[in-house]
Amino acid sequence: MIWIITSPERIYEEASVVSALLAAGASRVLLRKPGWSTQQYAGLLEAIPSEYYNRLLIRDEPLLASRYKLAGVHWSGAARRLMQPFISGGDAMLTERENTGTGKAVPATGPGKQQHWYTSPENFKENSTGIHSIEELTLTDIRFKTLLLSPVFNSISKPGYHGRLEGVLPKKDNRQVLALGGVDHTNVHLLKNRQFDGAALLGAVWKAPAQAVENYCRIQQIWNRNDLM
Repeated sequence: MIWIITSPERIYEEASVVSALLAAGASRVLLRKPGWSTQQYAGLLEAIPSEYYNRLLIRDEPLLASRYKLAGVHWSGAARRLMQPFISGGDAMLTERENTGTGKAVPATGPGKQQHWYTSPENFKENSTGIHSIEELTLTDIRFKTLLLSPVFNSISKPGYHGRLEGVLPKKDNRQVLALGGVDHTNVHLLKNRQFDGAALLGAVWKAPAQAVENYCRIQQIWNRNDLM
């Protein structure tokens, strides 16, 4: 399973590139744009054909995930902390972002702020989140069915951000665990023996946006090779 995470930067004709990646077979594309407002995300979604919505996840935007019937939501660490007081009862409060462009998830309190209640995370078919240590595999709420574990290898998009996770994964509690951080065509073949279920690609795809589909396909083909099991 190969996921693609969108570049944090604006990409020329990004909706077309995302659509092409999905047409080429990407399992999921995670729309993750730190600093974007809800309206900016909606603009990107409107430019992507609706036939691909069931393979899109979106970061910390449950309102849009529901409105566009996306595959699900990727919850940031900040969003998980925000919902924690409510999670034992099955209800979590998340808010529609203010139109400030900060991209921060904040409680909806005070004048002019609208509050939204969601059943979380059961309200969505898929829920993913990021983790940064092996210990979190068993500590993270089991309702997050896909965990993006990083950094596995030295980051491509963040020079100086070094991989620090080695060895075979322990018990995964029936979740999918994807490797994030520095995964490309030179090392994706190492992940199956380490019991990863796949990878989430960022820098390997977007380092050359014009070759995004070609870069993805090369990695997907290597991952699919049975002799690498």
